[in-house]
Amino acid sequence: MASRNPHALDLDDYLDEVMDLLTKQPAPHEILVKGVLMHRWAERDGTYAELVAQRSKPLAGLPGS
Repeated sequence: MASRNPHALDLDDYLDEVMDLLTKQPAPHEILVKGVLMHRWAERDGTYAELVAQRSKPLAGLPGS
């Protein structure tokens, strides 16, 4: 998958991280891998607009945009 998206998290790494989180005691309130924390806290950290703009750039290259 990384060949399609260089920013994608490797599936094995993702599964390892999720399984580690699921075995924590006490259990976490949310299961969030490190790679999504910037999205989870974007509004709180004041980075939401920047993150949306960054994520929207690839859409500008689509036909009809």
